[in-house]
Amino acid sequence: MNNLKNIATACVAFALTSQVHSADIPTPKDGWVSWQVDAVEDAPAWCCFGNWINNKGPKSFTTCKLDGENHGYGSNDNAKTDAVRVYARFANGKLERLRTLAAACPVEANTPIKQLDNVTTEDSARWLIGLKRDGREEDVLSSLAIHRGELPFTTLKAFARDDARDETRKHAVFWLAVLRGTAGAEVVESTLFNDKDSEQRKHATFAITLSKSPNITSDLIRAGNTDMDGEVRAQAWFWLAHTGTPDAEKPILAALKKDTNDNVREQAVFALSQLPEGRGTKALIAVAEDRSLTHEQRKRAVFWLGQSESADAQAYLDKVLMNTTSR
Repeated sequence: MNNLKNIATACVAFALTSQVHSADIPTPKDGWVSWQVDAVEDAPAWCCFGNWINNKGPKSFTTCKLDGENHGYGSNDNAKTDAVRVYARFANGKLERLRTLAAACPVEANTPIKQLDNVTTEDSARWLIGLKRDGREEDVLSSLAIHRGELPFTTLKAFARDDARDETRKHAVFWLAVLRGTAGAEVVESTLFNDKDSEQRKHATFAITLSKSPNITSDLIRAGNTDMDGEVRAQAWFWLAHTGTPDAEKPILAALKKDTNDNVREQAVFALSQLPEGRGTKALIAVAEDRSLTHEQRKRAVFWLGQSESADAQAYLDKVLMNTTSR
């Protein structure tokens, strides 16, 4: 099996390198270097944030310390950018750290940052593709995904479909979902329904919810109803509940009654608890009251009602306890 994986990885690498020649970017032997490239359409303005209010989210940019930890690294929902800067730190000619941030994001480093002015977006993508990604997989693939152009997209698609390394495929699917619009969503959808590896399909149930797909709800319902693997079906119902889509409880309740897998049915009850407040309580009460369901399923619904802070859930449990003690 390992030999087959090695062959598959080599085939992907050969297919990519036969089309992509590594870019000769004049990186230093030691220290930081930076260059600016075009970002994919609707790219998030990655930066570091400060002034968190009641743990509800970042209020404003703060300076990113390139040599420090990535505290608060990300973006808020409204900040977008059409350009990013790639920051790379080297020691003895070896890449030590890679950060890609919005071009307007303020940064500071312990040593001077050498600015390169003549690096094209495609050259930057080629350089990223040619890197050895040991220990920097997510940094490299996320940077590649936010680069504008067809080359980054086709490379990530190849990684998602054909790379023999499971984590590489998952990272590629994730960043295609997050950053590459409807085209990226189509790759995620293909993984969800066509991949032979159930772990990849399970990961795709999550990734599709982050994508620009117009079919998120219908895809999750289809996966929940048809996937051959129970864990994939269970995850489909979980993420469907998290989307908060109207009437999500209907297919989940139907699965609770018809799925033959005990774990899927148990996870379906849990998924109902993840629905938006009010809807989840109502659905769980319906399960608890449904005598066509098994005692275990109804008891599980009562358990999750007990974990809820909803006033309606507590009122229902009080009623159940009163009925029990009055007998």
